[in-house]
Amino acid sequence: QWDFESIRTVDPWGTEVGHRFRGGLRRWNMTVQWWLAAYVHRRGPRQYPLLRNAWTMLASAYWHGLHGGQHLAFLTVPLWLAAEAAAEAALGRHFGVPLEQLGGWKGSLLRGGQWFLKMRAFEYLSMGFVLRGAAATLRFWASVHFCLHLVPL
Repeated sequence: QWDFESIRTVDPWGTEVGHRFRGGLRRWNMTVQWWLAAYVHRRGPRQYPLLRNAWTMLASAYWHGLHGGQHLAFLTVPLWLAAEAAAEAALGRHFGVPLEQLGGWKGSLLRGGQWFLKMRAFEYLSMGFVLRGAAATLRFWASVHFCLHLVPL
């Protein structure tokens, strides 16, 4: 009655190789992601996706424990999700096709750039989990001039 998919929680290939920030999140801790989508995200206000994502990330932060650095990292995720969606929409309007369907060197370069930014964002945000405390996380982010808060803005 149970198979591997019932207990698999991480898709490392999808997390590491996928070029979208949203996709990387969905492939990490997939059982918790499912629960958050089913019981938190769907209950948020549809007309305000940024608020809906923030609500979901706040629930995820609470799920992970009462560590200020983790809360800061989780509450930065909606900023990256909004920036990614806005950038993909703008590039889709500019090129006349969604980024996924853009071929040639331009498509490869843009998708590679998106992957590069996703990986740097994951590294940057992971410091909230490594350092755990809000003060230590903010001190680290300040040492790199909050660069990966400024990029999505």
